[in-house]
Amino acid sequence: MYPPDHAERLKHRAGQKWRPSNGTEGELFYENWCATCVRDAAHRADPTLADGCDILAATMAWGIGDEAYPEAWRYGSDGQPRCTAFTTSEDFYRCPETADLFGDHRKAITLDDLDRLSQELPR
Repeated sequence: MYPPDHAERLKHRAGQKWRPSNGTEGELFYENWCATCVRDAAHRADPTLADGCDILAATMAWGIGDEAYPEAWRYGSDGQPRCTAFTTSEDFYRCPETADLFGDHRKAITLDDLDRLSQELPR
């Protein structure tokens, strides 16, 4: 995200919390991390119906010095900011003690689906 010479100067911050200094820097971070992370996938698919990433939302709601500011956004050992919670696995949220109720056919339900299902109900 940062040019190599700038990242080199930030290596001493490895492990410290990171926050974008402006909207452009935030957008670059989003494109590098959030845009491909499963934690925000539902929101990207339909912003009106799905919850987004709690980490992303909290970084916009809290200051970096606040206790509630996420621990996940940190400087890496290379001086580049990173999200330590980044994942491309759809199973990141699953509790191993919870049975899989939907299998591999999980999908968003549409208004047409609801209409069809309501017509199938006994009257």
